[in-house]
Amino acid sequence: MNPTTPKPKFVLDQDRERILAADKHALITGGPGSGKTTIALLKAEKKIHEGLLVGQSVLFLSFSRSAVGRILEASKIQIPRELQNRLAIQTFHSFFWEVLRAYGYLLGAPKHLRLLLPQDERALRSGATDDDPAWQTESERLFQEMGSVAFDLFAPKVHQLFQKSERLRGLFAYRHPLIIVDEAQDTAEDQWHSVRLLASKTQLICLADLEQQIYDFRPGVSSERLTQIMQALKPLRIDLEAANHRSPGSEIVKFGNDILLATPRGARYKGVSRMSFRPDRATRDTKIRSSIGIISDTVGKSLGTPPQSIGAFATWGRGVNIITRALTGDGVTNRIPHRVLIDEVQVLLASRLVAFLLEPRKPAEYELADLAEGLEIAADIFRAKDSTSSLSQAKRLGDQAPQAKAGKTPKARSIASTLLQILQKLREHRFSGDPRRDWLDVRKELSDSGGAVWVHIGSLAEQLVAFQRGHSIAAGLATIWQSQGNYARAQDVLDAALAQDQLLSGGDDLHGIHVMTIHKSKAKEFDAVVILDDANSCPFIYCKERAPFLRSRKLLRVGITRARHHVLLLTDLFKPSLLLDGHTL
Repeated sequence: MNPTTPKPKFVLDQDRERILAADKHALITGGPGSGKTTIALLKAEKKIHEGLLVGQSVLFLSFSRSAVGRILEASKIQIPRELQNRLAIQTFHSFFWEVLRAYGYLLGAPKHLRLLLPQDERALRSGATDDDPAWQTESERLFQEMGSVAFDLFAPKVHQLFQKSERLRGLFAYRHPLIIVDEAQDTAEDQWHSVRLLASKTQLICLADLEQQIYDFRPGVSSERLTQIMQALKPLRIDLEAANHRSPGSEIVKFGNDILLATPRGARYKGVSRMSFRPDRATRDTKIRSSIGIISDTVGKSLGTPPQSIGAFATWGRGVNIITRALTGDGVTNRIPHRVLIDEVQVLLASRLVAFLLEPRKPAEYELADLAEGLEIAADIFRAKDSTSSLSQAKRLGDQAPQAKAGKTPKARSIASTLLQILQKLREHRFSGDPRRDWLDVRKELSDSGGAVWVHIGSLAEQLVAFQRGHSIAAGLATIWQSQGNYARAQDVLDAALAQDQLLSGGDDLHGIHVMTIHKSKAKEFDAVVILDDANSCPFIYCKERAPFLRSRKLLRVGITRARHHVLLLTDLFKPSLLLDGHTL
Protein backbone atom coordinates (compact mmCIF):
# COMPACT_ATOMS: atom_id res chain seq x y z
CA MET A 1 0.00 0.00 0.00
CA ASN A 2 1.26 3.47 -0.87
CA PRO A 3 2.45 5.21 2.34
CA THR A 4 0.48 8.32 1.40
CA THR A 5 -2.79 6.40 1.20
CA PRO A 6 -5.04 7.61 4.04
CA LYS A 7 -6.23 5.14 6.63
CA PRO A 8 -9.79 3.94 6.06
CA LYS A 9 -12.44 5.67 8.11
CA PHE A 10 -13.43 3.66 11.16
CA VAL A 11 -16.36 4.83 13.24
CA LEU A 12 -15.80 4.62 17.00
CA ASP A 13 -19.04 3.85 18.78
CA GLN A 14 -19.47 3.74 22.55
CA ASP A 15 -18.29 0.13 22.88
CA ARG A 16 -15.11 0.77 20.91
CA GLU A 17 -14.41 3.93 22.91
CA ARG A 18 -14.68 1.83 26.09
CA ILE A 19 -12.14 -0.66 24.70
CA LEU A 20 -9.69 2.12 23.87
CA ALA A 21 -10.11 3.72 27.28
CA ALA A 22 -9.85 0.47 29.28
CA ASP A 23 -6.81 0.00 31.51
CA LYS A 24 -7.98 -3.46 32.63
CA HIS A 25 -8.18 -6.77 30.82
CA ALA A 26 -10.81 -7.02 28.07
CA LEU A 27 -12.64 -9.80 26.24
CA ILE A 28 -13.91 -8.72 22.82
CA THR A 29 -16.27 -11.10 21.05
CA GLY A 30 -17.88 -10.90 17.65
CA GLY A 31 -18.40 -12.79 14.43
CA PRO A 32 -16.39 -12.72 11.20
CA GLY A 33 -15.76 -9.19 9.98
CA SER A 34 -17.07 -7.56 13.16
CA GLY A 35 -13.92 -5.46 13.56
CA LYS A 36 -12.19 -7.28 16.45
CA THR A 37 -8.77 -7.04 14.79
CA THR A 38 -9.28 -3.41 13.80
CA ILE A 39 -10.15 -2.20 17.28
CA ALA A 40 -7.33 -4.31 18.77
CA LEU A 41 -4.83 -2.60 16.46
CA LEU A 42 -6.23 0.79 17.41
CA LYS A 43 -5.76 -0.19 21.05
CA ALA A 44 -2.16 -1.19 20.26
CA GLU A 45 -1.54 2.13 18.49
CA LYS A 46 -2.94 4.05 21.46
CA LYS A 47 -0.69 2.11 23.86
CA ILE A 48 2.36 2.86 21.71
CA HIS A 49 1.46 6.56 21.53
CA GLU A 50 1.11 6.71 25.30
CA GLY A 51 4.77 5.81 25.49
CA LEU A 52 6.69 2.56 25.70
CA LEU A 53 10.08 2.23 27.33
CA VAL A 54 13.17 1.03 25.49
CA GLY A 55 12.80 -2.67 24.63
CA GLN A 56 9.02 -2.70 25.10
CA SER A 57 6.46 -3.55 22.45
CA VAL A 58 2.81 -4.53 22.15
CA LEU A 59 2.53 -8.29 21.48
CA PHE A 60 -0.21 -9.57 19.13
CA LEU A 61 -0.49 -13.38 19.31
CA SER A 62 -2.35 -15.53 16.80
CA PHE A 63 -2.33 -19.18 15.77
CA SER A 64 -1.61 -19.47 12.09
CA ARG A 65 0.79 -17.93 9.65
CA SER A 66 -2.16 -16.86 7.50
CA ALA A 67 -3.73 -15.03 10.45
CA VAL A 68 -0.42 -13.33 11.23
CA GLY A 69 -0.18 -12.29 7.58
CA ARG A 70 -3.68 -10.82 7.66
CA ILE A 71 -2.91 -8.89 10.86
CA LEU A 72 0.39 -7.66 9.43
CA GLU A 73 -1.37 -6.28 6.36
CA ALA A 74 -3.99 -4.58 8.51
CA SER A 75 -1.32 -3.09 10.77
CA LYS A 76 0.47 -1.55 7.77
CA ILE A 77 -2.73 0.31 6.94
CA GLN A 78 -3.73 1.34 10.45
CA ILE A 79 -0.47 2.00 12.28
CA PRO A 80 1.98 4.71 11.13
CA ARG A 81 5.19 3.28 9.71
CA GLU A 82 7.35 4.88 12.40
CA LEU A 83 5.41 3.01 15.10
CA GLN A 84 5.23 -0.43 13.46
CA ASN A 85 8.48 -1.65 15.03
CA ARG A 86 6.84 -1.33 18.44
CA LEU A 87 4.21 -3.91 17.49
CA ALA A 88 5.30 -7.58 17.62
CA ILE A 89 2.90 -9.77 15.63
CA GLN A 90 3.70 -13.45 16.18
CA THR A 91 2.25 -16.92 16.20
CA PHE A 92 2.08 -18.63 19.58
CA HIS A 93 4.77 -20.98 18.29
CA SER A 94 7.22 -18.21 17.41
CA PHE A 95 6.71 -16.43 20.76
CA PHE A 96 7.06 -19.63 22.78
CA TRP A 97 10.15 -20.59 20.76
CA GLU A 98 11.77 -17.27 21.72
CA VAL A 99 11.14 -18.03 25.38
CA LEU A 100 12.36 -21.63 25.15
CA ARG A 101 15.44 -20.84 23.11
CA ALA A 102 16.58 -18.35 25.75
CA TYR A 103 15.52 -20.15 28.93
CA GLY A 104 14.87 -23.82 28.13
CA TYR A 105 18.09 -24.78 29.90
CA LEU A 106 16.37 -23.92 33.19
CA LEU A 107 14.26 -27.05 32.65
CA GLY A 108 17.33 -29.26 32.27
CA ALA A 109 17.63 -29.14 28.47
CA PRO A 110 20.93 -28.45 26.69
CA LYS A 111 21.87 -24.77 26.32
CA HIS A 112 21.35 -24.81 22.57
CA LEU A 113 17.95 -26.07 21.42
CA ARG A 114 16.87 -26.97 17.91
CA LEU A 115 13.46 -27.39 16.34
CA LEU A 116 12.13 -30.84 15.64
CA LEU A 117 10.31 -29.92 12.45
CA PRO A 118 6.80 -31.37 12.01
CA GLN A 119 7.89 -33.59 9.13
CA ASP A 120 10.70 -35.09 11.22
CA GLU A 121 8.39 -35.50 14.19
CA ARG A 122 5.85 -37.32 12.04
CA ALA A 123 8.54 -39.69 10.81
CA LEU A 124 9.75 -40.39 14.37
CA ARG A 125 6.23 -41.07 15.58
CA SER A 126 5.62 -43.85 13.01
CA GLY A 127 1.89 -43.48 13.55
CA ALA A 128 1.94 -42.81 17.31
CA THR A 129 -0.73 -40.36 18.51
CA ASP A 130 -0.26 -37.34 20.80
CA ASP A 131 -1.45 -39.26 23.86
CA ASP A 132 0.69 -42.35 23.21
CA PRO A 133 2.83 -42.76 26.39
CA ALA A 134 5.76 -44.08 24.37
CA TRP A 135 5.79 -40.95 22.18
CA GLN A 136 5.42 -38.65 25.18
CA THR A 137 8.41 -40.34 26.82
CA GLU A 138 10.45 -40.13 23.63
CA SER A 139 9.67 -36.44 22.97
CA GLU A 140 10.70 -35.64 26.56
CA ARG A 141 13.94 -37.60 26.10
CA LEU A 142 14.69 -35.72 22.88
CA PHE A 143 14.17 -32.42 24.71
CA GLN A 144 16.26 -33.32 27.77
CA GLU A 145 19.12 -35.17 26.09
CA MET A 146 19.29 -33.85 22.53
CA GLY A 147 17.76 -30.37 22.87
CA SER A 148 15.27 -31.25 20.09
CA VAL A 149 11.91 -29.61 20.72
CA ALA A 150 8.71 -30.88 19.13
CA PHE A 151 6.14 -28.18 18.47
CA ASP A 152 3.68 -29.79 20.88
CA LEU A 153 6.18 -29.24 23.70
CA PHE A 154 6.43 -25.48 23.17
CA ALA A 155 3.42 -24.46 25.24
CA PRO A 156 3.83 -27.02 28.07
CA LYS A 157 7.50 -26.09 28.54
CA VAL A 158 6.84 -22.34 28.54
CA HIS A 159 3.99 -22.94 30.99
CA GLN A 160 6.49 -24.76 33.24
CA LEU A 161 8.98 -21.91 32.98
CA PHE A 162 6.42 -19.24 33.83
CA GLN A 163 5.04 -21.33 36.69
CA LYS A 164 8.48 -21.83 38.23
CA SER A 165 9.89 -18.32 37.81
CA GLU A 166 8.19 -15.13 38.93
CA ARG A 167 11.22 -13.24 37.67
CA LEU A 168 10.75 -14.65 34.19
CA ARG A 169 7.07 -13.74 34.23
CA GLY A 170 7.98 -10.22 35.23
CA LEU A 171 10.57 -9.97 32.46
CA PHE A 172 8.14 -10.86 29.66
CA ALA A 173 5.30 -8.83 31.16
CA TYR A 174 7.64 -5.82 31.29
CA ARG A 175 8.69 -6.43 27.70
CA HIS A 176 5.04 -6.57 26.55
CA PRO A 177 2.85 -4.26 28.68
CA LEU A 178 -0.08 -5.07 26.37
CA ILE A 179 -0.73 -8.55 24.94
CA ILE A 180 -3.52 -9.16 22.42
CA VAL A 181 -4.65 -12.78 22.08
CA ASP A 182 -6.38 -13.58 18.81
CA GLU A 183 -8.85 -16.50 18.52
CA ALA A 184 -8.76 -16.89 22.31
CA GLN A 185 -11.52 -19.52 22.18
CA ASP A 186 -9.10 -21.94 20.49
CA THR A 187 -6.25 -21.68 22.99
CA ALA A 188 -5.22 -25.02 24.48
CA GLU A 189 -4.65 -25.40 28.23
CA ASP A 190 -0.92 -24.67 28.27
CA GLN A 191 -1.24 -21.79 25.79
CA TRP A 192 -3.96 -20.14 27.83
CA HIS A 193 -2.28 -20.68 31.19
CA SER A 194 1.08 -19.42 29.91
CA VAL A 195 -0.56 -16.13 28.93
CA ARG A 196 -2.74 -16.03 32.05
CA LEU A 197 0.37 -16.19 34.25
CA LEU A 198 1.47 -12.84 32.79
CA ALA A 199 -1.89 -11.20 33.50
CA SER A 200 -0.95 -9.86 36.94
CA LYS A 201 1.75 -7.66 35.41
CA THR A 202 0.44 -6.82 31.93
CA GLN A 203 -2.86 -6.01 30.21
CA LEU A 204 -4.53 -8.77 28.19
CA ILE A 205 -6.99 -8.16 25.37
CA CYS A 206 -8.64 -11.42 24.26
CA LEU A 207 -10.45 -11.60 20.90
CA ALA A 208 -12.89 -14.47 20.42
CA ASP A 209 -15.77 -15.93 18.48
CA LEU A 210 -17.09 -19.09 20.13
CA GLU A 211 -19.08 -19.92 17.00
CA GLN A 212 -15.78 -20.39 15.13
CA GLN A 213 -14.42 -22.93 17.59
CA ILE A 214 -13.80 -25.74 15.10
CA TYR A 215 -10.61 -27.11 16.67
CA ASP A 216 -12.21 -28.33 19.90
CA PHE A 217 -11.24 -31.90 18.89
CA ARG A 218 -7.61 -30.99 19.66
CA PRO A 219 -6.21 -31.93 23.05
CA GLY A 220 -6.59 -29.15 25.61
CA VAL A 221 -8.99 -26.99 23.59
CA SER A 222 -12.09 -26.47 25.71
CA SER A 223 -15.57 -25.17 24.96
CA GLU A 224 -15.34 -23.59 28.42
CA ARG A 225 -12.40 -21.37 27.53
CA LEU A 226 -14.33 -18.09 27.43
CA THR A 227 -15.90 -18.89 30.79
CA GLN A 228 -12.42 -19.54 32.18
CA ILE A 229 -11.18 -16.24 30.75
CA MET A 230 -14.06 -14.39 32.40
CA GLN A 231 -13.42 -16.07 35.74
CA ALA A 232 -9.64 -15.59 35.72
CA LEU A 233 -9.39 -12.04 34.36
CA LYS A 234 -12.71 -10.38 35.34
CA PRO A 235 -12.33 -8.45 32.08
CA LEU A 236 -14.29 -5.68 30.42
CA ARG A 237 -16.68 -7.65 28.18
CA ILE A 238 -17.62 -6.14 24.80
CA ASP A 239 -19.65 -7.90 22.10
CA LEU A 240 -19.31 -6.59 18.52
CA GLU A 241 -21.56 -9.29 17.06
CA ALA A 242 -23.81 -6.96 15.08
CA ALA A 243 -21.03 -5.43 12.96
CA ASN A 244 -19.83 -6.79 9.60
CA HIS A 245 -16.85 -5.11 7.95
CA ARG A 246 -15.61 -8.10 5.92
CA SER A 247 -18.57 -8.45 3.57
CA PRO A 248 -20.61 -5.22 3.86
CA GLY A 249 -23.44 -4.91 1.39
CA SER A 250 -23.99 -8.67 1.35
CA GLU A 251 -25.87 -11.11 3.58
CA ILE A 252 -23.07 -13.70 3.73
CA VAL A 253 -22.62 -13.45 7.51
CA LYS A 254 -26.39 -13.47 8.00
CA PHE A 255 -26.61 -16.67 5.98
CA GLY A 256 -23.73 -18.22 7.94
CA ASN A 257 -25.43 -17.40 11.23
CA ASP A 258 -28.75 -18.83 10.00
CA ILE A 259 -26.94 -22.06 9.04
CA LEU A 260 -25.37 -22.17 12.50
CA LEU A 261 -28.63 -21.59 14.35
CA ALA A 262 -30.78 -23.68 11.96
CA THR A 263 -33.09 -20.69 11.35
CA PRO A 264 -33.69 -20.53 7.59
CA ARG A 265 -35.60 -17.44 6.60
CA GLY A 266 -37.04 -18.96 3.41
CA ALA A 267 -35.77 -16.18 1.15
CA ARG A 268 -32.61 -15.61 -0.85
CA TYR A 269 -29.50 -14.00 0.64
CA LYS A 270 -27.54 -11.35 -1.19
CA GLY A 271 -24.11 -12.70 -2.05
CA VAL A 272 -25.10 -16.39 -1.70
CA SER A 273 -26.02 -18.85 -4.45
CA ARG A 274 -26.31 -22.58 -5.01
CA MET A 275 -25.63 -24.91 -7.92
CA SER A 276 -26.48 -28.62 -8.06
CA PHE A 277 -24.72 -31.45 -9.88
CA ARG A 278 -25.55 -35.02 -10.82
CA PRO A 279 -23.28 -37.29 -8.77
CA ASP A 280 -21.57 -39.08 -11.66
CA ARG A 281 -17.90 -38.10 -11.83
CA ALA A 282 -17.88 -36.47 -15.27
CA THR A 283 -20.89 -34.24 -14.56
CA ARG A 284 -19.65 -33.33 -11.09
CA ASP A 285 -16.18 -32.39 -12.36
CA THR A 286 -17.68 -30.26 -15.15
CA LYS A 287 -19.80 -28.41 -12.57
CA ILE A 288 -16.77 -27.83 -10.34
CA ARG A 289 -14.90 -26.28 -13.27
CA SER A 290 -17.85 -24.16 -14.37
CA SER A 291 -18.46 -22.96 -10.79
CA ILE A 292 -15.15 -21.07 -10.92
CA GLY A 293 -16.20 -19.22 -14.06
CA ILE A 294 -19.71 -18.56 -12.75
CA ILE A 295 -18.59 -17.10 -9.42
CA SER A 296 -15.89 -15.06 -11.16
CA ASP A 297 -18.48 -13.56 -13.52
CA THR A 298 -20.90 -12.93 -10.64
CA VAL A 299 -18.33 -11.03 -8.58
CA GLY A 300 -17.04 -9.23 -11.68
CA LYS A 301 -20.50 -7.92 -12.52
CA SER A 302 -21.07 -6.84 -8.91
CA LEU A 303 -17.73 -5.08 -8.38
CA GLY A 304 -16.83 -4.08 -11.92
CA THR A 305 -13.63 -6.14 -11.67
CA PRO A 306 -12.96 -9.90 -11.47
CA PRO A 307 -12.18 -11.42 -8.05
CA GLN A 308 -8.51 -11.41 -7.10
CA SER A 309 -8.87 -14.53 -4.97
CA ILE A 310 -11.18 -17.56 -4.97
CA GLY A 311 -11.28 -20.26 -2.31
CA ALA A 312 -12.57 -23.73 -3.23
CA PHE A 313 -13.32 -25.72 -0.08
CA ALA A 314 -14.31 -29.22 0.97
CA THR A 315 -14.94 -30.66 4.42
CA TRP A 316 -12.51 -33.56 3.91
CA GLY A 317 -9.22 -34.22 2.13
CA ARG A 318 -11.03 -36.54 -0.32
CA GLY A 319 -13.07 -33.57 -1.48
CA VAL A 320 -9.92 -31.49 -1.95
CA ASN A 321 -8.59 -34.24 -4.23
CA ILE A 322 -11.83 -34.22 -6.22
CA ILE A 323 -11.72 -30.45 -6.73
CA THR A 324 -8.04 -30.54 -7.68
CA ARG A 325 -8.57 -33.34 -10.18
CA ALA A 326 -11.49 -31.48 -11.76
CA LEU A 327 -9.53 -28.22 -12.07
CA THR A 328 -6.48 -30.03 -13.44
CA GLY A 329 -8.48 -31.51 -16.33
CA ASP A 330 -6.15 -33.25 -18.75
CA GLY A 331 -3.24 -31.43 -17.13
CA VAL A 332 -2.32 -29.47 -20.26
CA THR A 333 -4.89 -27.61 -22.36
CA ASN A 334 -7.80 -27.72 -19.92
CA ARG A 335 -5.99 -27.00 -16.67
CA ILE A 336 -7.43 -24.22 -14.50
CA PRO A 337 -4.41 -22.88 -12.55
CA HIS A 338 -4.80 -23.32 -8.80
CA ARG A 339 -2.87 -24.04 -5.64
CA VAL A 340 -3.61 -26.75 -3.13
CA LEU A 341 -3.23 -26.52 0.65
CA ILE A 342 -2.93 -30.07 1.96
CA ASP A 343 -0.75 -31.95 4.44
CA GLU A 344 2.77 -30.85 3.54
CA VAL A 345 4.72 -33.32 5.66
CA GLN A 346 5.54 -35.90 2.99
CA VAL A 347 6.25 -33.16 0.45
CA LEU A 348 8.78 -31.52 2.76
CA LEU A 349 10.48 -34.83 3.57
CA ALA A 350 10.65 -35.68 -0.15
CA SER A 351 12.26 -32.29 -0.71
CA ARG A 352 14.90 -33.22 1.86
CA LEU A 353 15.85 -36.21 -0.29
CA VAL A 354 16.24 -33.85 -3.27
CA ALA A 355 18.43 -31.57 -1.13
CA PHE A 356 20.51 -34.60 -0.09
CA LEU A 357 20.98 -35.57 -3.75
CA LEU A 358 22.11 -32.02 -4.55
CA GLU A 359 24.94 -32.26 -2.02
CA PRO A 360 28.44 -33.20 -3.23
CA ARG A 361 28.83 -36.97 -3.27
CA LYS A 362 31.44 -38.75 -1.21
CA PRO A 363 34.29 -40.51 -3.08
CA ALA A 364 33.23 -43.73 -4.83
CA GLU A 365 34.62 -45.94 -2.07
CA TYR A 366 32.09 -44.38 0.32
CA GLU A 367 29.08 -44.60 -1.97
CA LEU A 368 27.36 -47.25 0.16
CA ALA A 369 27.46 -44.88 3.16
CA ASP A 370 25.78 -42.30 0.91
CA LEU A 371 23.23 -44.93 -0.09
CA ALA A 372 22.44 -45.71 3.57
CA GLU A 373 21.76 -42.04 4.29
CA GLY A 374 19.50 -41.72 1.26
CA LEU A 375 17.54 -44.84 2.21
CA GLU A 376 16.97 -43.51 5.74
CA ILE A 377 15.66 -40.19 4.38
CA ALA A 378 13.34 -42.09 2.03
CA ALA A 379 12.14 -44.31 4.88
CA ASP A 380 11.18 -41.18 6.85
CA ILE A 381 8.97 -40.05 3.96
CA PHE A 382 6.88 -43.19 4.25
CA ARG A 383 6.96 -43.29 8.07
CA ALA A 384 5.27 -39.89 8.02
CA LYS A 385 2.10 -41.31 6.44
CA ASP A 386 0.08 -43.32 8.92
CA SER A 387 -1.09 -46.19 6.74
CA THR A 388 -0.22 -49.88 6.75
CA SER A 389 1.18 -49.88 3.21
CA SER A 390 3.27 -46.74 3.80
CA LEU A 391 4.72 -48.02 7.08
CA SER A 392 5.53 -51.34 5.39
CA GLN A 393 7.40 -49.47 2.67
CA ALA A 394 9.25 -47.48 5.33
CA LYS A 395 10.33 -50.73 6.99
CA ARG A 396 11.63 -52.15 3.69
CA LEU A 397 13.70 -49.03 3.07
CA GLY A 398 14.85 -48.76 6.66
CA ASP A 399 15.95 -52.43 6.76
CA GLN A 400 18.19 -51.91 3.71
CA ALA A 401 19.95 -48.86 5.17
CA PRO A 402 22.07 -50.70 7.81
CA GLN A 403 23.01 -53.33 5.20
CA ALA A 404 24.39 -50.58 2.94
CA LYS A 405 26.11 -48.97 5.90
CA ALA A 406 27.80 -52.29 6.63
CA GLY A 407 29.20 -52.33 3.07
CA LYS A 408 26.77 -54.80 1.50
CA THR A 409 26.03 -54.05 -2.16
CA PRO A 410 22.27 -54.12 -2.85
CA LYS A 411 20.71 -56.79 -5.08
CA ALA A 412 20.24 -55.90 -8.73
CA ARG A 413 16.93 -54.23 -9.64
CA SER A 414 16.09 -53.65 -5.96
CA ILE A 415 14.84 -50.36 -4.53
CA ALA A 416 18.27 -49.71 -3.05
CA SER A 417 20.13 -50.50 -6.29
CA THR A 418 17.99 -47.96 -8.16
CA LEU A 419 18.91 -45.25 -5.67
CA LEU A 420 22.56 -46.28 -5.92
CA GLN A 421 22.39 -45.78 -9.71
CA ILE A 422 20.92 -42.31 -9.17
CA LEU A 423 23.73 -41.44 -6.76
CA GLN A 424 26.33 -42.68 -9.24
CA LYS A 425 24.85 -40.56 -12.05
CA LEU A 426 24.77 -37.47 -9.86
CA ARG A 427 28.41 -37.96 -8.86
CA GLU A 428 29.28 -37.25 -12.51
CA HIS A 429 26.63 -34.58 -13.03
CA ARG A 430 27.83 -30.98 -13.50
CA PHE A 431 25.39 -28.71 -11.68
CA SER A 432 24.88 -25.24 -13.11
CA GLY A 433 24.78 -23.17 -9.92
CA ASP A 434 21.19 -22.16 -10.67
CA PRO A 435 19.31 -23.80 -7.74
CA ARG A 436 15.96 -23.95 -9.54
CA ARG A 437 17.44 -25.63 -12.60
CA ASP A 438 19.58 -28.01 -10.54
CA TRP A 439 16.63 -28.92 -8.32
CA LEU A 440 14.69 -29.86 -11.47
CA ASP A 441 17.65 -31.95 -12.71
CA VAL A 442 17.62 -34.01 -9.50
CA ARG A 443 13.86 -34.44 -9.61
CA LYS A 444 14.17 -35.64 -13.21
CA GLU A 445 16.68 -38.31 -12.15
CA LEU A 446 14.12 -39.59 -9.66
CA SER A 447 11.27 -39.47 -12.18
CA ASP A 448 13.30 -41.19 -14.92
CA SER A 449 14.69 -43.88 -12.62
CA GLY A 450 11.89 -46.36 -13.35
CA GLY A 451 11.63 -47.25 -9.66
CA ALA A 452 8.08 -46.70 -8.37
CA VAL A 453 9.28 -45.50 -4.95
CA TRP A 454 11.66 -42.92 -6.40
CA VAL A 455 9.18 -41.74 -9.04
CA HIS A 456 6.62 -41.23 -6.26
CA ILE A 457 9.11 -39.26 -4.15
CA GLY A 458 9.97 -37.11 -7.17
CA SER A 459 6.28 -36.31 -7.71
CA LEU A 460 5.90 -35.39 -4.03
CA ALA A 461 8.88 -33.01 -4.22
CA GLU A 462 7.32 -31.38 -7.26
CA GLN A 463 4.53 -30.07 -5.04
CA LEU A 464 6.95 -27.88 -3.08
CA VAL A 465 6.26 -25.09 -5.57
CA ALA A 466 2.53 -25.26 -4.79
CA PHE A 467 3.32 -24.54 -1.14
CA GLN A 468 5.38 -21.43 -2.08
CA ARG A 469 8.45 -22.60 -0.22
CA GLY A 470 10.76 -22.37 -3.23
CA HIS A 471 12.00 -18.78 -3.00
CA SER A 472 13.73 -18.87 0.38
CA ILE A 473 15.19 -22.32 -0.31
CA ALA A 474 16.58 -21.21 -3.69
CA ALA A 475 18.08 -18.09 -2.11
CA GLY A 476 19.84 -20.17 0.54
CA LEU A 477 21.17 -22.66 -2.02
CA ALA A 478 22.41 -19.82 -4.25
CA THR A 479 24.31 -18.34 -1.30
CA ILE A 480 26.23 -21.54 -0.51
CA TRP A 481 26.96 -22.13 -4.21
CA GLN A 482 28.42 -18.63 -4.52
CA SER A 483 30.63 -19.18 -1.48
CA GLN A 484 31.92 -22.69 -2.23
CA GLY A 485 30.89 -23.74 -5.73
CA ASN A 486 28.66 -26.63 -4.65
CA TYR A 487 25.56 -27.43 -2.61
CA ALA A 488 27.25 -28.71 0.53
CA ARG A 489 24.83 -28.59 3.50
CA ALA A 490 21.82 -28.28 1.18
CA GLN A 491 19.74 -30.18 3.74
CA ASP A 492 20.65 -27.62 6.41
CA VAL A 493 19.60 -24.80 4.07
CA LEU A 494 16.28 -26.54 3.43
CA ASP A 495 15.63 -27.13 7.13
CA ALA A 496 16.55 -23.54 8.05
CA ALA A 497 14.15 -22.16 5.43
CA LEU A 498 11.34 -24.44 6.59
CA ALA A 499 11.93 -23.64 10.26
CA GLN A 500 11.81 -19.91 9.47
CA ASP A 501 8.59 -20.46 7.58
CA GLN A 502 6.99 -22.53 10.35
CA LEU A 503 7.73 -19.95 13.03
CA LEU A 504 7.89 -16.51 11.54
CA SER A 505 6.32 -16.38 8.12
CA GLY A 506 3.31 -14.24 7.41
CA GLY A 507 0.41 -15.46 5.32
CA ASP A 508 0.76 -17.04 1.92
CA ASP A 509 -0.16 -15.00 -1.12
CA LEU A 510 -3.85 -15.75 -1.59
CA HIS A 511 -4.20 -14.33 -5.10
CA GLY A 512 -5.67 -16.77 -7.59
CA ILE A 513 -7.58 -19.98 -6.90
CA HIS A 514 -6.79 -21.93 -3.73
CA VAL A 515 -8.16 -25.39 -2.89
CA MET A 516 -8.26 -26.57 0.73
CA THR A 517 -10.34 -28.05 3.52
CA ILE A 518 -12.56 -25.67 5.48
CA HIS A 519 -10.35 -26.24 8.54
CA LYS A 520 -7.36 -24.86 6.61
CA SER A 521 -9.42 -21.87 5.42
CA LYS A 522 -9.81 -20.49 8.93
CA ALA A 523 -8.28 -16.99 9.35
CA LYS A 524 -8.15 -16.57 5.55
CA GLU A 525 -10.31 -14.29 3.39
CA PHE A 526 -11.23 -14.58 -0.29
CA ASP A 527 -13.21 -12.40 -2.67
CA ALA A 528 -15.30 -15.46 -3.55
CA VAL A 529 -15.75 -18.96 -2.16
CA VAL A 530 -17.04 -22.22 -3.64
CA ILE A 531 -17.88 -25.03 -1.18
CA LEU A 532 -18.37 -28.59 -2.42
CA ASP A 533 -20.94 -30.88 -0.76
CA ASP A 534 -20.46 -34.37 -2.19
CA ALA A 535 -22.52 -36.94 -0.32
CA ASN A 536 -20.03 -39.73 -1.01
CA SER A 537 -16.71 -38.01 -0.33
CA CYS A 538 -17.07 -34.73 1.53
CA PRO A 539 -20.58 -34.15 2.94
CA PHE A 540 -21.29 -31.02 4.95
CA ILE A 541 -22.44 -33.20 7.86
CA TYR A 542 -19.79 -35.09 9.79
CA CYS A 543 -20.64 -38.74 9.28
CA LYS A 544 -20.99 -39.67 12.97
CA GLU A 545 -22.88 -36.57 14.08
CA ARG A 546 -26.55 -36.53 14.99
CA ALA A 547 -29.08 -33.71 14.72
CA PRO A 548 -28.93 -30.77 15.24
CA PHE A 549 -25.38 -31.18 13.78
CA LEU A 550 -23.80 -28.32 15.73
CA ARG A 551 -20.21 -29.28 14.89
CA SER A 552 -21.00 -29.47 11.17
CA ARG A 553 -22.92 -26.20 11.29
CA LYS A 554 -19.98 -24.42 12.93
CA LEU A 555 -17.62 -25.72 10.29
CA LEU A 556 -19.86 -24.74 7.37
CA ARG A 557 -20.33 -21.27 8.86
CA VAL A 558 -16.56 -20.81 8.95
CA GLY A 559 -16.30 -21.73 5.27
CA ILE A 560 -19.17 -19.46 4.26
CA THR A 561 -17.84 -16.44 6.13
CA ARG A 562 -14.39 -16.63 4.45
CA ALA A 563 -16.05 -14.88 1.47
CA ARG A 564 -15.97 -11.11 1.06
CA HIS A 565 -18.40 -10.80 -1.86
CA HIS A 566 -19.98 -14.11 -2.84
CA VAL A 567 -20.24 -17.74 -1.75
CA LEU A 568 -21.50 -20.54 -4.01
CA LEU A 569 -22.59 -23.89 -2.57
CA LEU A 570 -22.06 -26.79 -4.97
CA THR A 571 -24.39 -29.60 -3.86
CA ASP A 572 -25.49 -33.09 -4.84
CA LEU A 573 -28.74 -32.89 -6.85
CA PHE A 574 -30.20 -36.06 -5.34
CA LYS A 575 -28.76 -35.92 -1.81
CA PRO A 576 -28.63 -32.26 -0.78
CA SER A 577 -27.33 -31.63 2.73
CA LEU A 578 -29.83 -31.52 5.59
CA LEU A 579 -28.07 -28.32 6.73
CA LEU A 580 -29.68 -26.54 3.77
CA ASP A 581 -33.23 -27.66 4.53
CA GLY A 582 -35.62 -24.71 4.40
CA HIS A 583 -33.11 -22.36 2.77
CA THR A 584 -34.01 -20.68 -0.50
CA LEU A 585 -30.83 -20.16 -2.54
